[in-house]
Amino acid sequence: MTTTVQAVTRKQIDAEIRQALAAIYLAAYGDPSLPESQLDADNFVSSTIPRHSRRAGFRLILATTDGQASGYAYGFTGKRGQFWSDWLSGAAPADIVENWVGDHFELVDIVVDPRHRGQGIAGLLHDRLVHDLPQQKALLATTPDGGAAARLYDGRGWQVLVPEIDGAKALYGLDLADRTA
Repeated sequence: MTTTVQAVTRKQIDAEIRQALAAIYLAAYGDPSLPESQLDADNFVSSTIPRHSRRAGFRLILATTDGQASGYAYGFTGKRGQFWSDWLSGAAPADIVENWVGDHFELVDIVVDPRHRGQGIAGLLHDRLVHDLPQQKALLATTPDGGAAARLYDGRGWQVLVPEIDGAKALYGLDLADRTA
């Protein structure tokens, strides 16, 4: 199997890319037999992605395995005044907010089609997404359950900043200023 990853700009997000993103989203998060799942996937590509793609620093990486879209990762510059940054400002300890929130890279999602998991695709997506970011810090929230996502982030230098930020998730941070050349 051959997997490649490529950056996709906002202007390159056409019907084919939206269809690929929706299919990956549905396979990973939904139950294809439920109409709500298809509606969620459609909303993701018709509302969430367009809204997020207008944010400063938007990056979308698409993985293709043997010619088929197999995963995606995306994020953007997080700023005060945006929903998640403002929410974090009220939910995280003041020292974390002071040192991490605002002008950070917000890693929103890394998603791999379940048929392609266990092949290192999430790692490829992650590495391409955070490569050469201009920000000094990156943030994300995920379940710190020792599962695949937590292992991926732990193995790439992310640290748990707040063990429980919204009930089930932890806030992770990556100090991008510490990157080696």
